[in-house]
Amino acid sequence: MFRTAQPQTLSPRAALLFVNGFRALLLLVLFTLSLLPGSDGQSLIEGSRQFYAWSGIYLLLIGVWYLLREGKLGHTLQLTLAIAADIAMMVWLMAMNDGIHGGFGLLLLPYLAAAGLLSTGRYALFYAAIATLALFSYSGFEHWLGLARQFDLSYSALLASACFVTAIATWRLGRMARASEELAAQRGGEIANLNHLNELILQSQRDAVVVLDEDGHLRQFNLQAERYFNRLQRGQLLPELLPLVSRWRDDGSPALSTFVEHSARGRQLVGRLVPVPVPEGQMRGVVLFMRDMADMAEEAKRVKLAALGRLTANIAHEIRNPLSAISHAGDLLAEDETDPARQRLLRIVQDNARRINGMVEDVLTLGRRDRVRREPIELAPFVAQQLEHFSMSQPDAAGAVRCELADDCRLSFDRGHLAQILGNLLANAWRHGSRRPGSVRLQAGIAENHLILRVIDDGSGVAEADQARLFEPFFTTESAGSGLGLYIARELAEANGARLDYSPPGGVFRLICQLAHD
Repeated sequence: MFRTAQPQTLSPRAALLFVNGFRALLLLVLFTLSLLPGSDGQSLIEGSRQFYAWSGIYLLLIGVWYLLREGKLGHTLQLTLAIAADIAMMVWLMAMNDGIHGGFGLLLLPYLAAAGLLSTGRYALFYAAIATLALFSYSGFEHWLGLARQFDLSYSALLASACFVTAIATWRLGRMARASEELAAQRGGEIANLNHLNELILQSQRDAVVVLDEDGHLRQFNLQAERYFNRLQRGQLLPELLPLVSRWRDDGSPALSTFVEHSARGRQLVGRLVPVPVPEGQMRGVVLFMRDMADMAEEAKRVKLAALGRLTANIAHEIRNPLSAISHAGDLLAEDETDPARQRLLRIVQDNARRINGMVEDVLTLGRRDRVRREPIELAPFVAQQLEHFSMSQPDAAGAVRCELADDCRLSFDRGHLAQILGNLLANAWRHGSRRPGSVRLQAGIAENHLILRVIDDGSGVAEADQARLFEPFFTTESAGSGLGLYIARELAEANGARLDYSPPGGVFRLICQLAHD
C-alpha cells in the first residue's frame, strides 16, 4: 500500500555523458582561442599544427567516449580511462604553451573535480595521484633536457597539491550531496505515504469534509462532499459556505465551533468547524465536517429498524411461547370458573394476552417488510373486499364507510401489504371519528401519474405537537395502543415504492402509489 519515493539521481552513464559534453565545450573554447590574435599579434594558444593535431586527437577521444557510453565497460573503469586520458591531454597542451608557467595546468582541476564528484574517496585520490605523477614526470623530462627553469618544481608541487585538495574537497561534497539526496528521497517517500494515508482517511469519512482557506476557496474535499455540492474543483469558491468562513474569521479563530441547519443547495447541513493550525504569516485554513440532516434521519431510521429486527428475534422466542401458555391456561380456567369476580380477572388476563400477541404479530410483520410481491390490483373490488372484512371485525361500521373512487384505478402493490395498510387506516379513522354513517370516507384519484388514496374521518385530527412524531415506532396517544400501526403502515408503503403521510387539518391520511401499467 505504501510507496517509497525513488531518488531522481543522475545515472552514471548520464554523468559521464555530461563530463564528455564539458570536454567538447572546452575543446571548442580552446580552438576558438587559437584563432584569435593577442595584443602582440600572436595567437592566444601556441602550438600551430601541433595544437591542431592535439585538437584532432582530443576530438577523436571525445567521440570514442561518446560511443562507449552504452558499452560493456564498467562505470569505474570507463571513468578511470577517461580521466587518465584527460590528464595526459592537458599535460600535452601545457607542454605546447610555455610548460608549467603557461597556466594551462589549471585545466586539470575541473576534471579532477568531476572525477571526485562521480567516484569514491580512494579513486579520487588515485586520480589526483595520476595528475601529480604526470606533472612531476613532465618537470623531470624538462630538467633532463635542460629546459627547466627556476621554481618549475615548486610550481609543479603547488599544482599537484591543488589537484589533491580539489579531488578530496569535491569527493566530500559529492558524498554530502548524495547523502542529502538519499535523505530527501526518504523524506519524500514518507511524505508521499503520509499524503496517501491522509487521502484514505479523508475518503473513508462518513461526513462530508471540505478544507477551505480564509477566503473561502476549496483546498481539499472527499467524495461525500462531492455528493452534496456536485463537481467540486480545488480553488473553487463555494458561496454557500462563505457565511460560515466569515463567521469563523470574525470570531478570532475559535478552536472548535458547531453550526446547525446551514442551507446549501437544498440540503440542511449540520456539523462542526475546525481551524487548521498554520505557522505565523501563512494563510489560515478551516476544515468543515458536515452531515445532511436527511441522511442523519435515514441513518436513525436504519438503526431503529436494526433494533426492531433484533427485538423481533427475541420476541419470537422469549414472549410468544410463555404468552401461549398464559392464554391457554386462562382459557382452561375460564371453563371451570363460576365466580363473576374471577371471571372478570380472567378476561383481563385474556385481553392483555391478546394485546401482547397483537404487538408481536405487528413486529413480526415489520420484519417481513422486504418480502414484497407487487402485482396489478383493481382498486374498486379490492376496497369492497376489505370493507367487508372490516365490517366483520367492526360490526357497527357496516355500511358506514363511504367510497368515492375514480374509474379504472389500478395500482402496483403487494396485496397483503395493501390490505394491512388499508385495514390499519380504516381502524384508526373509525376510532377517532364520530362513528356515524359517512364519518369515514375513502377517496381515490389519479394525479401526476400516481394513484392517491385518501382515508378521511370527521374527527378533530392530530394535534400539531404530535404530527412530527406520528409515524415514529411506539408513539401513541391511546392508552391501549401499541404505537406500531402507523409506523408499520408507512414502512410497508415505502417497501412498495409508495408514500404514506398525514395531511392536516382534520383526519386525512394519503397513500400515494405507483400506477399499474399494462
